Amino acid sequence: MNARIWEEFYALCQVPHPSGHLSAMRSYILDKVKKAGLIALVDEVGNILVQVPATAGWQEKAQRQGRDPQSVTTLQAHIDMVPQANHDVSFNFQTDPLQVHEVDGLVMAQGTTLGADNGIGVAAMLALLPSDDSAPETVVHGPLELLFTVDEEVGMAGVRGMQPGWLTGTQLINLDTEEEGQLMVGCAGAVDVTASFRYKLVHGAPDGDQAVKLTLGGLKGGHSGMDIHLGRGNACKLMTRFLKHAVVCFEARLASFQGGGVRNAIPREATAILTVPAEVVEDLQAEVAYYEELFRYELRGVDEGITFRATLVDTPDYLLPEEVQDDILNSLEAAPDGLFRFSPDLPNVVETSSNLAAVIMKEEGESGHCSVILMVRSMNEEMKRALSSRIQSCFILGGARVDFSAAYSGWEQSPSSPLPQRIVAAYRSLFATDMKVNSVHCGLECGVLHDLYPDLPIVSFGPTIHHPHSPEESVEVASVDKFWQLLQEVI
Repeated sequence: MNARIWEEFYALCQVPHPSGHLSAMRSYILDKVKKAGLIALVDEVGNILVQVPATAGWQEKAQRQGRDPQSVTTLQAHIDMVPQANHDVSFNFQTDPLQVHEVDGLVMAQGTTLGADNGIGVAAMLALLPSDDSAPETVVHGPLELLFTVDEEVGMAGVRGMQPGWLTGTQLINLDTEEEGQLMVGCAGAVDVTASFRYKLVHGAPDGDQAVKLTLGGLKGGHSGMDIHLGRGNACKLMTRFLKHAVVCFEARLASFQGGGVRNAIPREATAILTVPAEVVEDLQAEVAYYEELFRYELRGVDEGITFRATLVDTPDYLLPEEVQDDILNSLEAAPDGLFRFSPDLPNVVETSSNLAAVIMKEEGESGHCSVILMVRSMNEEMKRALSSRIQSCFILGGARVDFSAAYSGWEQSPSSPLPQRIVAAYRSLFATDMKVNSVHCGLECGVLHDLYPDLPIVSFGPTIHHPHSPEESVEVASVDKFWQLLQEVI
């Protein structure tokens, strides 16, 4: 295990850094840069840029390799993490340090996301800062530019807010890929779709009704790009399926529905409160137990840890109007979710998908508001538009307003261009095996950076991270060591 990069990563885990709450992490990085004797620039949205001079011996090494000694390599990673915790874990991502441990060659956190996405990349960049200790230089490298971006996990707000012309690098390496041994030269673009329903609430429940709270959990969730093809359960879709059944068979009336929450994570949990005639409560509870077994059977081998429970609760003050609850449930049921199609050109690579990420209901006095958030990804801009339009139609037919936001383009770098070829050659010389050159079905900041700097060569690589954006997130120790060796060789 390489001590320097792991020392930096474990230190990062002690600094809270969920998306949207990055002041502590920004201060930590700026302090590290100051101690290294360097100057950091911070732009209007909070991105950090640091120029690191070449180390001793670089001029001679560059001349031997036939490289321009003045060529600047930009390294880039985002400093925010997805805050997800198991329902039985009490954790405040804005204040609490992550509880990190190693098991069987994997580093993970206790019941929460780990933030290896993209904390390992950030740790690597910090490990390249000049050190004030007495240890000799181990990495001879050329001029570097370290770009720490903010709020990548919530619409890539950091890179989207960057101004053109800020970077000076002649090539850029993104450190946010999650499979060691893969060099990414392309990624999917994406767009957020938000459907909004507004309605007047109905005061009181039908006479003789009993309120029941439904709780669905135990799903694996995961990254809505990297894991979307695995067929895992979506808590919002599964809850919708049962709620429709309860309306038809048990005269259920819906009071609230909450599920998911993070746009780029597959929903793991959902809750709903409904009322049914008191005489069918036991039948409803039996049906919930049946659906739990049904869901486990349908998700066997993939996500069979699902739990589904029904508990009696106090009668709510308000319910949704029947026609509104039907419109919402029908729209949710019809909305596409999951893998849409594979790439016709790249074997086993997802081209287009959607993630029904969240259902959020709020009461505002006697009015109600339901927001449904989806994320559409595709490597093909026309397919992205087509699937977004299909989702829009589902919700417009249900009477919702539909808005699109946070759209960004995909990106593609020719595998035969000099930068990918140089990295592939370095990998072969280090590990005596070939590095796979591929594209990834998730949003990398490379797409936005390519729009800002269309002539800048860009690639991405990183260690192997399992189940990012979920509490099962882990990173392979051995893969981090190989990633670190490759990064040092490349720069």
